[in-house]
Amino acid sequence: MDTAGEVITVTSPTDDDDKPSKSKQYLIAMLDRSEMIIENIRKEALKMAEDLDNVYNNVDAVRNSKSLNYLSDVDREDIHQFADRIISRCDTVNINVHTTRSDSQQNCLEEINVMIDKIVNTLKDDPDNAKFTCQSYIASCGSSESQSGSKIFETAVLGCTLDDQKRIYKRLHGLLDYIVHTTNVTEFDSE
Repeated sequence: MDTAGEVITVTSPTDDDDKPSKSKQYLIAMLDRSEMIIENIRKEALKMAEDLDNVYNNVDAVRNSKSLNYLSDVDREDIHQFADRIISRCDTVNINVHTTRSDSQQNCLEEINVMIDKIVNTLKDDPDNAKFTCQSYIASCGSSESQSGSKIFETAVLGCTLDDQKRIYKRLHGLLDYIVHTTNVTEFDSE
């Protein structure tokens, strides 16, 4: 249901509808419809932002692929120029959906970002530990008692907004996919 361009107009009630309760119901219905439209817009914008992040991640995976070592210098340069062109186009897109957070929620999100950044920073030196930590954080986001996760991470995630919790979970899965991909490439190349 595409309602992004829909214009909602409020007209004065007719003489038959002049009762305050009907006017209020009408106005509330208009506001409900407006709220539904903005939630759809937010959902679409978040999906687009996720798609944009996926493009960045895919290009980064190509740039860091061990497969580049098997290419000639000319072919490798072509790949890098192609990747740079895609990143330049991505940089022209700015999608901003503001999530309202309390100070506590903001602090928890910042703590989560630092923890995830540590995984990224250890990836090159210790991919096995990065993968284990990422899996532990994913387990912390789930409701399964069978998997042990990081209690510190779980506490921080629970302090975030629901929207942030969903994004953190998706971000961790994307990072794990990236780790597995780069680990598989490394294992394949070392044979």
